[in-house]
This record gives sequence, structure tokens and C-alpha cells, in this order.
Amino acid sequence: MMNLKRLLIPMVMAGVFGVSAANAQDTTCAYTVASLQGSYAVLVNYGASVAIGLQTEVLDGKGNLTRTGVLNQPTVGSTTGARTIGTVTSTGTYTVNCNGAGTITRVVTKPDGTTAQAVDDFVITEAVKVVGRLAVAMTIVDSQRDPSVILPGGVFVTRVHTRLPDPSF
Repeated sequence: MMNLKRLLIPMVMAGVFGVSAANAQDTTCAYTVASLQGSYAVLVNYGASVAIGLQTEVLDGKGNLTRTGVLNQPTVGSTTGARTIGTVTSTGTYTVNCNGAGTITRVVTKPDGTTAQAVDDFVITEAVKVVGRLAVAMTIVDSQRDPSVILPGGVFVTRVHTRLPDPSF
């Protein structure tokens, strides 16, 4: 019995100190602006599928973005369900928190050529770790803070950004 106590006490103590070390706060960030880099396909959903956007974007890994694509929206005043296709572009910046959440601030150029400001909140939902570097986002989901700057009527806007494969020629 005495030998069992001699073995258990050091094991329990090692376990306690091991847990303390394991629970110590990690001071490194899992994500930074460098986690968002490369070319992405962006699927934009306006409200309950009122309109849809298909865009490509480039995130430079330094906090800058450019995006361009088409918007398929209802033709204003149509009683037959006619659709209008237009080009939409965005340029702006982004920030990324250690937990993979962040904010995009951008200027949107609408199909009629006018511009508007937009802010989106996002979270990285899928990433891959590149050897010797931080995780690189493969999928990002966002929601626009304010209603659509393009469609009238307070339409809610969400997006899914999917990283495109690097071209290998």
C-alpha cells in the first residue's frame, strides 16, 4: 500500500502541473490578414433569392480586396418577372481577428455606375494550414451590416467566398 502511494502522489502532481501548462493561454494568432489571400469565387445572395451575384475577388494577404462580377436582379417595374443582368465591382480593405472573424469595408460600384459604401462582417469557416505559415482561408461566410446598397426594399445580403485553386500551368 505504501508503494502505491509513492507512485500515485508524483503521478497526480505531474497531472496537475501538466494540466496547468496545457491550459495556459496561447499567445499566437491562428488567423491574420495573411490568411485571406488568393482568388476566390463569391456567391452573393440577396434576401430570399430575390437576386444573385456571381463574382470573383482577389484578397492580397495584406488587407486589400478587389471584386467584380454579375448581378442577376429583377427588372424594376416588370410584371412578368423579367430579369436584368448588370456588372458590380467592389474595392476595399479587410481586417481579421485571431479567431478568424473580421470585417470588410468597401466601395461598391453599382450597375448604373454610382457608388456606395458597404461593411460586411465575416468568419472563416474552412482553412488549411500551409507549412511554416498561418492558416489560409478556403471558405469565408459574410453578411452585410446594412441592407443592400443595390436593391431597394431593405434586402438582406449574404455571401459565401470559396478559394479557387492556384493555377498550375
